Amino acid sequence: MTAAPREIVDQWKEQMVKGYLKMAVLFVLMRKPMHGYEIIKSINEWTFGIMTPTAGSIYPTLRDLEERELIEGWWIPEKRRKIYRITERGRKVFKEAIEKHFEFASTLRRWLLREMARLGIIEDLDIPSVMGSALKLLLLQGDAPVEARIEALKRLRLNIQNAIEVLSRIVKQIKIREEKLKLEMRSKESSNTGIENTSR
Repeated sequence: MTAAPREIVDQWKEQMVKGYLKMAVLFVLMRKPMHGYEIIKSINEWTFGIMTPTAGSIYPTLRDLEERELIEGWWIPEKRRKIYRITERGRKVFKEAIEKHFEFASTLRRWLLREMARLGIIEDLDIPSVMGSALKLLLLQGDAPVEARIEALKRLRLNIQNAIEVLSRIVKQIKIREEKLKLEMRSKESSNTGIENTSR
């Protein structure tokens, strides 16, 4: 039986979430070793609530990462907990994944804006890369000085504010384009009505 479009999209979304969850686990474990609940809490905090993994999703992810030797875990019997830490292989994989992600996101963003401009939906604008050097510093250089992290957060905040302004301009352009198309549609309808009345 062929899956419905919504089911296909949901499957794609689930696959993407799993991929990002693995990256998120590696990222938080770069800070320090943690047990499962700490990892869940840390991911939620670092993503500002965007990602809220559950025990049902985090432990299969941890098992998968452990099997791939990207993390390693050991039991603490007295606390009845398993502690996880990232391996050197995991650090290399995370860094490569982040670099590829930024490269892909940047290419996709440029293509989308170019095509929207070509179709006349928006002007030829360039949205500043929010996921730029500031975010890469935060993600890849966990041992960076506090001053550097503060500066990175400041640049990230300013980039987001700038992106919001540009996106607001794009929304206005889309609304203008939408109104023009509505006027064209009404004009055609009026012309068709006039032709019908004349023929009668």
